[in-house]
Amino acid sequence: MREKSVKAKVCWVKEEAGGRQSPPSGPRYVTVARFDEEKDKWPNEAWSLVVDFRDSPDESLCMIADVRFLMPEAPVELLHTGSTFELFEGAKVVARGEVL
Repeated sequence: MREKSVKAKVCWVKEEAGGRQSPPSGPRYVTVARFDEEKDKWPNEAWSLVVDFRDSPDESLCMIADVRFLMPEAPVELLHTGSTFELFEGAKVVARGEVL
């Protein structure tokens, strides 16, 4: 069964600000996410997000994407409108997002 996916705005951190050299080419990107609501549990409790790109990043490196958890037992209640998160590669924040 496919897990619940929601629409989100994802903005990639520019390389000079510590992000990736360029946003991933897609169409899918999977990495660990830290939700603002659960920052106190980080990094002991972390979940991977699947990001399915709907389009290419705009000039400010923001895009609309469908996001869902990789694992079925993940806390889907975190994917509510207004929920904010950061995407990580190792210890580096590479993007910030908000569920629309």
